[in-house]
Amino acid sequence: MDDRDTIGAAYLAHLTEADLRELAHAAEVSAAQADARIQALRRAPGLLLDILDRPAVSARLLNLTSADPAQRFALISPFLTFAAAIHRIAADLRASGYAPERTTPRLRVPVFDGPQLAAYLEEPAHRLFLAELLSSFARSSSGVIVTQTSRGVRRRRWNDLDLGRLAMLLGALPEQDRPPVWRRLGDLALFLTGVFPAAIERALAGRLDPARLARSTGLAQPPASAAAPAELFEWLGAGWYRLAASHASGSAATMLARTALTAADQQPGHRPGDDPAASGPGERAAGDRPASDRPISDSRPACRLAGPDDRAAGDQLRTSGLAVPPWSAVATAMSDATAAAVLRDNAEHFHQARRVLNAAADRYLFPVAVDWFTPPA
Repeated sequence: MDDRDTIGAAYLAHLTEADLRELAHAAEVSAAQADARIQALRRAPGLLLDILDRPAVSARLLNLTSADPAQRFALISPFLTFAAAIHRIAADLRASGYAPERTTPRLRVPVFDGPQLAAYLEEPAHRLFLAELLSSFARSSSGVIVTQTSRGVRRRRWNDLDLGRLAMLLGALPEQDRPPVWRRLGDLALFLTGVFPAAIERALAGRLDPARLARSTGLAQPPASAAAPAELFEWLGAGWYRLAASHASGSAATMLARTALTAADQQPGHRPGDDPAASGPGERAAGDRPASDRPISDSRPACRLAGPDDRAAGDQLRTSGLAVPPWSAVATAMSDATAAAVLRDNAEHFHQARRVLNAAADRYLFPVAVDWFTPPA
């Protein structure tokens, strides 16, 4: 299996039977012909990339999402919609010398980096990464951290659309369990700066302290050169990806490469503001909590990830329902070296990834964004 088939197999793992039937134009041919086309895609999954690279196909898929409201999104999955948007913007950038930068809902600034963005998207793994990232935010994840303190049991809620709460979760976990959270912090920084840049500006104007956030998540002081919100969060997001890569070894790397831990209360369109227990972006990070809130005994692991069938009663501190989205579906059984290499590659190309998301969301996703993404509170 060559690289394109490997990437195509990762696409195939996300697609539903309805997705495959749509790609095979099943409604326009006989049932036998449709089945034959679908089987051909399963035998040679690299063909999926060729199909999605055709502008007519991506346009057709995106037009499906603008159909009659009663049938909107009933035909194809979120992943296929987002993959179509990424492949479509790749075709656009190949024919353009610039791409608009959306800094506010009504302001577009032309940036002449079209060739660099097109070169970034020539790599199939980059297109897969962006489609996976977008689809991972079609549903949010949340859980509860239970801490035994000198004052009794304390429960704190986290969700993966809140930087402050993710930082709190990171601080509660032992080091070997932190890579998935570093990864999600990087994902969230990329998602917000690419799709909702105005949310970052609002957070910085509010309670979010970038220096404190960096310190509580294992990063150094943000450099003075990262003054603009986009530059600051590019630096933060790339740093979180590098931390995830540098600590992705053994069981932690395996955890990064699988999705077996499913959130107990995943909800479509959930946002921090919908939960009375959720915080704003400036919530106090775990690393800054007072000594009275730390585990009584340091002789045992402070926290661990708990699956639905793993609820040991005697743990001093645990998290419930951490959902680790697919950080790279290129392979479900990667070596540690491969896992770390993918994360480092994402860190090195963070700027290009952000710019592509910005252009794709502005041109193809925001006309239907109310149905897919809930803007951050």
